[in-house]
This record gives sequence, C-alpha cells and structure tokens, in this order.
Amino acid sequence: MDEELKRKLLLRKFSSIEYMIEMSEWHRRAIEVLENALDEFFEQSSEHGDWHKWPASDRPETWRDRVLRNLHGEQSGINEGIENYREGKVSTIRSSAGSVHGIFRNLDNFSWGWWKHVPDHYEKQFRSSLVKASDIATNIMDTLSDYWRDDEILNERITGPVEEEDLKRYLKPGESAY
Repeated sequence: MDEELKRKLLLRKFSSIEYMIEMSEWHRRAIEVLENALDEFFEQSSEHGDWHKWPASDRPETWRDRVLRNLHGEQSGINEGIENYREGKVSTIRSSAGSVHGIFRNLDNFSWGWWKHVPDHYEKQFRSSLVKASDIATNIMDTLSDYWRDDEILNERITGPVEEEDLKRYLKPGESAY
C-alpha cells in the first residue's frame, strides 16, 4: 500500500466511530477491573491490618470515591462524545480523547499501594486496559485536532501497530489498495 493511501486510510480509521467505540470499550474494561479489585479488597479487608491508617491517597476508599467516580464520569463523557460525533459535533469526543490521553497524569495524584493487597492480575489488567484506551485516544485526538506532523501518522512507534489488511475496510467505493 502506498504511503499516501495509507495516510488517508489511517485518518479515516482514527476518526471513525468504530475506533472511538474501541477506546470506550478499553476504558470501560479498566473501570470493571478497578471495581472488581476494590470488591476483592473490601471482601478481604480484615486481612489487611488497619488500612484506615494508611495515607489518604493510598486508601482503597480514595480510589473508589475519587478515581472510580472520575473514570465513570469520563466514560459518560466518552459515550456522549461518540453520540455527538455521530451528529457532526467533534468537540466533545476530542475533549474526552484528550482526557483519556492524559489519564496517567491524573492518576499520579494517587498511591498504588493498596493494589499490593489484591491479586496482581487486577493491576496488570487495569493498567493495560488504560494504556490501550490512552493509545487509541491519542490517535483520535491527534486526528481530530489535526496535530499530525509530516509523516508521524505513518510511524507505528507513534500510532501503534497497524495492519494494512484492517485499513482496507476504510476504502471508499471505487478506491483500491493497489
């Protein structure tokens, strides 16, 4: 596939409803994992000593009351953004993608110590789901904000892996990949 066509198809993919839904699904998975991890922590809370004396930023209640609430709010924003995008309004999903893009900066205010008291697969799944959502969000944000410079959109170290076969579904009638 030549670079000009690939660039055009990547722009279509990164601005597609399907791609935005994929970001939403990864973000939603992170929320579910966090909810499950918190449930497990609280079910076993008597085994964790006097965790109420932990620093506030490290308490699971803080993650429940602040982080989880914020993630739920962001999920609502993503869903609203997708619906608005379907109606031709770009700003809501662009804003939501920007928030998801910077999600780990927001989480820097919280300690991750309580995660050591639940099976480690929870933290791994939470982080990997948010990383995937954030990577997709970055591509969406850069596309909708016209931030791509030069041939950055063709650089898979920036965009993540791209399968040319997958890109072919973004061809318009009459276009060919060859």
